[in-house]
Amino acid sequence: MSFARIARRVASPAGLALAGLVAVLLFTNALPLWRLVERAIDVDALRWLVENPQARRASVHSLRVSTLTAVLATGLGAMSVFLLERLALPGRRGLRLLLLIPLIVPPQILTIAWLGWLGPAGTVTRAAQSLIGAPRPPWTLYSEWGIVLLLTVFALPVAYLTLTAGLQRLPRSVEEAARIDGANVLTLGLRVVAPLLRPYLLASLVLTFLAALGNFGIQALLGIPARFITLPTLIYQRITSFSAGGFAQAAALALLMAIPALFVLWLQVRLNRRSDAVESQLDTPLRYPLGRWRWPAAALAWTLLGGFVTLGPFVSMLLTALTRAYGLPPRLENLDLRHFTFVLMELDAFPRALQHSLLLAGGAAVIAALMALALGYVLTRSGQRGIPLQLLVDLPYALPGIVFALALVLTWLQSPIPGLRLYGTVWLLLLAYVGHYLAFALQPLGAAWRQVDPSLEEAGRIDGASTLQVLRHVLLPIMAPTVLVAALLVFLNAFSEISISALLAGSRAETLGWLVFGLEQAGNTNQAAALSVVLVAILGVLGLVAAGVRRWARASVGPAPP
Repeated sequence: MSFARIARRVASPAGLALAGLVAVLLFTNALPLWRLVERAIDVDALRWLVENPQARRASVHSLRVSTLTAVLATGLGAMSVFLLERLALPGRRGLRLLLLIPLIVPPQILTIAWLGWLGPAGTVTRAAQSLIGAPRPPWTLYSEWGIVLLLTVFALPVAYLTLTAGLQRLPRSVEEAARIDGANVLTLGLRVVAPLLRPYLLASLVLTFLAALGNFGIQALLGIPARFITLPTLIYQRITSFSAGGFAQAAALALLMAIPALFVLWLQVRLNRRSDAVESQLDTPLRYPLGRWRWPAAALAWTLLGGFVTLGPFVSMLLTALTRAYGLPPRLENLDLRHFTFVLMELDAFPRALQHSLLLAGGAAVIAALMALALGYVLTRSGQRGIPLQLLVDLPYALPGIVFALALVLTWLQSPIPGLRLYGTVWLLLLAYVGHYLAFALQPLGAAWRQVDPSLEEAGRIDGASTLQVLRHVLLPIMAPTVLVAALLVFLNAFSEISISALLAGSRAETLGWLVFGLEQAGNTNQAAALSVVLVAILGVLGLVAAGVRRWARASVGPAPP
């Protein structure tokens, strides 16, 4: 291709738009990550990382907690998939919905809910203490096992969705052949289905390990009071302590935290390339009857999964929010609305936090969705040439949120642009949300672009339309529903997140997620629970809207071309 032709392509509106998009990504994604690596390879910081007992202990704790979570979440996810996707269990759709609730509930709110359930003054704790006559609570969530328990609840939906996707790919004929040969349900699951699902089991271990490794809210609220230090909480403490060399030490910790995440992602890619042995099925999945055990099994599933794991903690959080003081039994005379009144009407930070969260989540949703729309088109048409651009987009999302937040702190603590100050303002949070959630928005939009028949674009060009005209009049109307879905998904995740806000939010730059975290850390458990109830109600409505829009988008885009 001649230089003149390349120059014409770059100078075209589409070329200029792509060049501008790449420039923004280099500035928002590449520069912070480079600054993080640059600061982390400080000799003194690396020596501290190797020699400091606290750093070594945090590394061991993170590795142990993440591994245990991955094993437990994947094992429970496999059982949940078998229970809800293969057995003719009454009410399985409702159970499936309850199982997925932790996907939209922020980890700090999930922690507050479980503290009201199994915490020192929790509903179940009180009942157990009264039953056995113990002077003290028989357990505590402020421990390693408490962190593993809540991280497992948090990661269980990830394992369930991953294994369900694998199960849907299994041809129905494989299971029917095993049944004809006389295999019972247990033998079928262990000897036929499980080996075929091995790539998805490994993928589940990978994804749940990463989810646990990068989770800040659960590890901070349960680990810091128990002095059980992990890598995310140690990074947070090194930054907020403002100690000598703290930023370089936090960067070294972040680099250490990023290495297993990147290695596991690389391993996942390698495994995915070898997992194409089974073709997708289009048949209705098999459902195995339970006979006379149908209703007892449903009652047990609803009691454990629906009641104990999901509904119980959130009902307890509501009772905590309604109780006049922490520790009082939830009797009628102890219940009122004072904490809701305080949070909604008297807490000075609440109006600012609400305004900031709406502004940041809405702005990030719109910007990320529009950027992902353009990136999805470019990457779909680029093939292998788009891998470096894809990597630049994926890295901030693959890394734990607190690591990317630290990279932005290191970049903007002393602004790279003279006269422009972002550190300590909500605009740095907006930049962080866009950079972090761009890959998240790209997932549905990339899938939608792959479903669009290329012949539509070719037909428009044959009729003399330019690239921009084809995009505006042919492709954008098709993609509009998915753009809305991507924007809603980003808004839902950014509205009350904590991993990024923990380092970037602060006085006069509060967010709702950061405010919940701050109230709980300060010991205002009832007020934190009241604000959490409000946020869960908002997120529930948004989740229903997103689900409805997603179904509409799937119907609008239609099936993939042959």
